[in-house]
Amino acid sequence: MSLHGGGESLTGRINHLFSVAGFLDHRGRWQTFGTGEVADLISRSEDRYGVRLSRSYLGMLRSGRYNNPSIAVVIALVRFFNDHLAEGQPEISVDWLTSGATGTAPGHGAAPGAPSTHFTADGPDTADGLGALADRQVQHIALRAGRMTPELRNRLIAILDTMEQTP
Repeated sequence: MSLHGGGESLTGRINHLFSVAGFLDHRGRWQTFGTGEVADLISRSEDRYGVRLSRSYLGMLRSGRYNNPSIAVVIALVRFFNDHLAEGQPEISVDWLTSGATGTAPGHGAAPGAPSTHFTADGPDTADGLGALADRQVQHIALRAGRMTPELRNRLIAILDTMEQTP
C-alpha cells in the first residue's frame, strides 16, 4: 500500500481521495464530496480542469467498472483533489494516481533525479515538458498511440527520437 493510502488499484486511490478531500460547510464543519458533486464541479469548471466529467463515468471509475481513464481525466482529477485536500494532506501526483508510485513523501512519486510529474494547483511542475499533456493535440496523439500495437508504438518512438535529433 502507498504512503497515501488507497491501495494498489486506481479505484482504491480514487476512493481514498474522496475520503481526504472536501470543503468547510456554512457551519465550519468538514464535508466530503459525493461522486455527483465532483463530476459536476469539474464539468462546471471545464476551463480549469479541461474536461467534462459525467456522474456515471466517475461512478464507474470509483466502482472499478472502468479503470483506464484518459490522461485528461487523470489530470482533471489530480487538479480537482489537490484544490480540495484537507489541511495537512500532501498534494497528489499523476504518478501516484495512475500507479500508486511514491517517493520519500506522499505525492512525490519520481525517483531522485527523475523529472517531476507533481501537479500544483496551477498545473504540472515539471522541466521535461509533461505540461504538454494538458495540450489537446498531445492528448489526441497519446490516445491514438494507446490503441496501437506495441510494435507500432516502438516504431513511433523511434520516429520521435529521430525527429528530436534533427537540428
